[in-house]
Amino acid sequence: MPATLEKWVSAPSLPRGASYEQMLEFFGIPPSTIDALDDNISKKRRSWNHKSNSGNPSGRQKAAEVLSLIQRVSQAIKRGVGDDQGGGAESEIPAAVFETLEELWRILSEYVFADEYDEALKVAREAISRWHNADAAAALAWVVSSLVNDAGFAHPQLVAEGLDAAQFAVREQPGEVRNWESVAGLLLASSQVAEAATAIDQAERATGGKATAMLYLLRSRAMVTLGRPDEAMSAAVRAVTRAEPGVAAAIRSELTDILVSWAATILPIRSSMDLTRYTEMVGVAAWCSHGVPEAEDKVRAYRMWATNAGKRVFVGSDRMRSFLAVITGFISLPIHNRLRSMPAWQVFIEGMGKEERTESFMIVAAPAYVQRIHNVNLGLSFQRD
Repeated sequence: MPATLEKWVSAPSLPRGASYEQMLEFFGIPPSTIDALDDNISKKRRSWNHKSNSGNPSGRQKAAEVLSLIQRVSQAIKRGVGDDQGGGAESEIPAAVFETLEELWRILSEYVFADEYDEALKVAREAISRWHNADAAAALAWVVSSLVNDAGFAHPQLVAEGLDAAQFAVREQPGEVRNWESVAGLLLASSQVAEAATAIDQAERATGGKATAMLYLLRSRAMVTLGRPDEAMSAAVRAVTRAEPGVAAAIRSELTDILVSWAATILPIRSSMDLTRYTEMVGVAAWCSHGVPEAEDKVRAYRMWATNAGKRVFVGSDRMRSFLAVITGFISLPIHNRLRSMPAWQVFIEGMGKEERTESFMIVAAPAYVQRIHNVNLGLSFQRD
């Protein structure tokens, strides 16, 4: 049986005039604690964004309504925006009877939106056995791709089944972008990262340059995995600029997660080259996060370190500095300050390896955001003993 999500992830609606507590429940608080709010908002956005490319027009509209609700509720909770936050879409599980492709997509969309993947797979497989064509293959590939994205994993045999269907669909219908999205996503899920990147390049050519924001998001993820950050950032920018208004916030949120997660692997910064790469990645992540509350908050601490890590901090003797300043009429002070200072990232990395904490290390490492992004708790403060 495929893994299922927590019910709050697939919940598509919220009552009009919802209370603050109801809005938190929309994002799974509880059972999660409030500390998980940003991650839960991102998770719900991602789920509905990856479901939004259904072959059913009403399904796409429903997903767009839920994504709009997610944005409004996140703005209300995190930014205090006070208009009516209710709405969304209603669940409607239809009878699993279909005669046309339109009916098939309507049924599959409703099952997937309700996280009823067992039923969705059963219907999609029935379509394959009945029709043996690219339309049925595309539908099965979409169901499996949505499941893998929601659950984060699936049985390798199921992933292979979905990938076979997706590859058949793109051979038969190379101009259908949704099929390429399924191929790329399932190749990534099966750890065929280079092949996923190649498929995305093929999609750009096969669709006449109509590759979607989702394809470029997947390309950004692939490039990070392959250790090609310049291409990851380029793909992220293209994803944002190609995003339709209804999915733009979800695209921005997921890209911020991808880039911030990559930037976190660079820490602690150990060289000027690391600093340059970290600053570039965080800068693009900050640009991607614009207008998306949880993404802006997630990148903020990393952005602060990107701004401050390169600033020079005096590490010499204050007594010697004062003495030299006086005897040279303060002429030597700028030179001495420069010679006896280090970039903040270097002060941090050198101080981490020593038992005795210098004042310069205290200055650099005491702020809570520095310790949080480096995943350490040094128990420091600016107060001297």
